[in-house]
Amino acid sequence: MTRHLSVLFAATLASTGRAQAPGAPVRPLPPQSVSLTDLNAFRPTSANWKIVGAAAADRSIPLAMAEEPGTGVLMNAPSAGARGNLFTTWEHGDLDLSLDLMMPKESNSGVYLMGRYEVQLLDSWGVKAPTFADLGGIYQRWDHARGAGREGFEGTPPRQNASRAPGLWQHLEISFRAPTFAGGRKVTNARFVVVKLNGVVVQENVDVTGPTRAAAFSDEVPTGPLLIQGDHGPVALRNIQYKRYADSVKLGALRYRAFEGASMNRPVSEGKATAISSAPARAPDKFSLSYDGTFSTPKPGLYRFELGLSWIGDDPETHGPSVGGGTLTIGGKSVVLHTGTERSAFADAELTSGPHSFLLTFYKNRPEFAGRNVELWIEGPEVARQALHPLNPPGTGRPPPGPIVVEPGLDPVVLRSFLFHRGTKRVTAVSVADPLGVHFSYDLAQGALLYAWRGPFLETTQMWHSRGDDQTAEPLGSTLTLPGTPALAFLADTNAAWPDSVDERRFRRDGYQLDPTGHPTFLYHIGEVAVEDGFRPGQGGLSLQRELRLRAPTGTAGLYLQVAEDVRVTRQTDGSYVVGDRAFYVTLPAGGGPPVVRQRNGREELLVPVHFERGEATVAYTIVW
Repeated sequence: MTRHLSVLFAATLASTGRAQAPGAPVRPLPPQSVSLTDLNAFRPTSANWKIVGAAAADRSIPLAMAEEPGTGVLMNAPSAGARGNLFTTWEHGDLDLSLDLMMPKESNSGVYLMGRYEVQLLDSWGVKAPTFADLGGIYQRWDHARGAGREGFEGTPPRQNASRAPGLWQHLEISFRAPTFAGGRKVTNARFVVVKLNGVVVQENVDVTGPTRAAAFSDEVPTGPLLIQGDHGPVALRNIQYKRYADSVKLGALRYRAFEGASMNRPVSEGKATAISSAPARAPDKFSLSYDGTFSTPKPGLYRFELGLSWIGDDPETHGPSVGGGTLTIGGKSVVLHTGTERSAFADAELTSGPHSFLLTFYKNRPEFAGRNVELWIEGPEVARQALHPLNPPGTGRPPPGPIVVEPGLDPVVLRSFLFHRGTKRVTAVSVADPLGVHFSYDLAQGALLYAWRGPFLETTQMWHSRGDDQTAEPLGSTLTLPGTPALAFLADTNAAWPDSVDERRFRRDGYQLDPTGHPTFLYHIGEVAVEDGFRPGQGGLSLQRELRLRAPTGTAGLYLQVAEDVRVTRQTDGSYVVGDRAFYVTLPAGGGPPVVRQRNGREELLVPVHFERGEATVAYTIVW
């Protein structure tokens, strides 16, 4: 079997947990989805498996999970008489898999690739030193012949605990390579190329020498079904998507013709080629090249092509056909037209299986830019995104730098930077790290909370490598993206719209001050109201507490605190609120004024009115995830 390094979502495998920069040109084909309107995607199942419309779990009650009628969610509710595992009707070898999962408190389950190699599912919220048996761990193998106390071996813990609180939806991505065989013998082990939990890489390039404990099968073969464990605890799953890979595209009869300039009138050289590149061009610029040959597609279906030219930069002033461009023609029909307006051009084509003739042309007319690399990518049915060009051509320069990561020591860290938030660059951002491992980012010009996360702190390569590029930092770890709107606003009544930004005529920044432990409190005025906005870790690093102390002239009224804003804000039986699509919880301190949950434009907001006594007020809430 041909080996593949596959891509499920943009840059899933090339990343080390860092998000792509805005505009990065990777657009893979969409994955297949497992239908959850019924159980037909699975082999005959036991009664513990059902399709429901929604699931919910109380974070304080062990193994309790509620359901609502409908479709779209796969739920396991084991009982004494029904505790069967679940197998897909389809089998796989190399696989990219993604899904959302919800665990009740203290619950346990697992996903077995090929029914043999387990990624553990467990309520691991708050575990300080995760093992192979925690969420995102590769479970250990088991052999009684090794002797008492030594039966368990191998097993790989997650790099960090990226799990979230019970009852919240979590996101898992797995890229898996099946074992390979030749002459009846195993040649390579099964491998977890990447496992990502809630956006964080928790496993990378982990070999598994054989089936893990409690696997459905004890042998190793090229393909097998996906298995979801049902004999332990409750679990809910949704948005199960996958790509299977088994084949590759092969080039044949490849020839090149090299020209001076972009006219392609008379070649200066021509001959056979082994790969597509700009190497045959005699000059570093003002050249054009054409390649013709065949490529063979293993299966019929939709194929996606990407043509990238490195000399098309990020600056729009250097775009356009005068800089460069190219075309890809297949079977005499134009498929990709690269106009030079962006670095990469994309197009899809329905192709039959078998050989296809093609013609690729491209040119460079940018002497002030040294790069001259060309990229041609293809992806299709059971074909991973594959380069038809050398991945490391000569003369590509130094490799990109390793990430520059900032971490707190014994004291908190306060770091100013630019920061992308929902596609907008925030130029007045500050990020704060706590030694307990709970961090946040804040917009000083808005009094707005942008992100909260646990795990590593900040990736600062874009700030500090060379002279810096976009001068941005990026949160690491399991990150919550928060609205980024002002925390406080004066409203005429509870039906008035919440502002997207502060009124600069009434907002004044007063800097921040550090307490004796090194934690900052941000200071500002909104009108005549003086605000002290402070954040501290709670529950040993499992939550983030926010407290605002306010001073105002007598008679001040109509000021509100926005605690949450999302598609849904739902009160729980314990008095807390679950926000969004069960993304995180917020709790309010006892004894405060009655909160207001209101609907506006299809979304919900949780507001707390600010009541002043003798010109002072304190409002607070806690984010739990």
